Amino acid sequence: MVTRLRVNRKGFKRLAFGHLWVYQNEIENPKPELSGTIVGIENPDKEFVGQGFYNHHSKIAFRVLSRSPEAIGRDFFVNLIRSAIKRRAGKISRQSALRLVNAEGDLFPGLIADWYAGHLVIQCLIPGTERLFEMIADIFWEELKPDSIWFRNDGGGREMEGLPEDKYFWKGVDDPRVVIEEQGLKFAVNLMEGHKTGLYLDQAENRVRASEFARGRCLDAFSYQGGFALHLSKKAQEVIAVDSSVPALAVLEKNLELNDIRNVKVVRENIFDLLPEMEREKLGFDLIVMDPPPFARSKKDFKNARRGYYEVNRRALTLLNPGGILLSYSCSFHFSLSDLIDTLRSAMGDTGRRGRLLEIHTQAKDHPILMNVPESWYLKGVVLEVD
Repeated sequence: MVTRLRVNRKGFKRLAFGHLWVYQNEIENPKPELSGTIVGIENPDKEFVGQGFYNHHSKIAFRVLSRSPEAIGRDFFVNLIRSAIKRRAGKISRQSALRLVNAEGDLFPGLIADWYAGHLVIQCLIPGTERLFEMIADIFWEELKPDSIWFRNDGGGREMEGLPEDKYFWKGVDDPRVVIEEQGLKFAVNLMEGHKTGLYLDQAENRVRASEFARGRCLDAFSYQGGFALHLSKKAQEVIAVDSSVPALAVLEKNLELNDIRNVKVVRENIFDLLPEMEREKLGFDLIVMDPPPFARSKKDFKNARRGYYEVNRRALTLLNPGGILLSYSCSFHFSLSDLIDTLRSAMGDTGRRGRLLEIHTQAKDHPILMNVPESWYLKGVVLEVD
């Protein structure tokens, strides 16, 4: 029988609506010594509600794993992982790249697992999954028989959980360099380097969709390793890919070479400095992708984030040719879809441009959104046709 913590009425109300989190200030009988373990949770009337991972040192102190009082052991986690794999049925191959476990979206809080052409990268985000890392890796090894397993425990969120950053090889082929395929394009990935676990897998479907709008001259702002740029190159006459990161652009150049692509111009520059220059030079584009890093990592960043999104999108609108396409994204949970649309409306009003909403984009299907947990929906984007 696991030890139970008691949640106050505010926290219980959230759980009753299907959310998976309880905040530290909502637990009435905290037990710091149990951090990193699985505990039970009960309502103010001392009735069992569920059990899950506990971390007294985190703002999010409790994360639900199960609503059942049944003991949680290895078989429970085997079934969780098998269910996540089943959701990706038919997509896992020795060439593909995709997310296999998306934390709360797959009812496995604190765990990310990404597949790269037969190689697996795992991120343990909280003490609960960190404590079980060996068992988790063993389950994946048995279920998928990957060529290798790596741990990328170097995400910024670990610091808030009281965990150090770390990354290491666990088992299999000890070479982090792999090549994956995405809709016929090859991408070089170093499993131990770069953002996230190597690629921005959450934008995979949007990259493919963007290529269908491509024509003439296109701009991929915040290009990183060229995910959008490579897809745009299929139909565009010219693509300008801009980023300020030397390592990212080196990978972009390698990706161009891998695919024998010759119509992408790589520019190392701060996009905030380059956009005004392009405006002065009266450069025109038929499509622009604005996919910036998260400007709003917390609520307190909202005003500055809005200024950032407004600035880059206002500049993009001035650079678009009549009939041009703007794909504008935000990967900040604290900057909602309606915030993005309102910002774009302001930018259109100030530039005298009109935009027709063609599509609304979100994260790829292998990054499932659990509607009871709004925080699991972080990526949003709009596609505009601009007069």
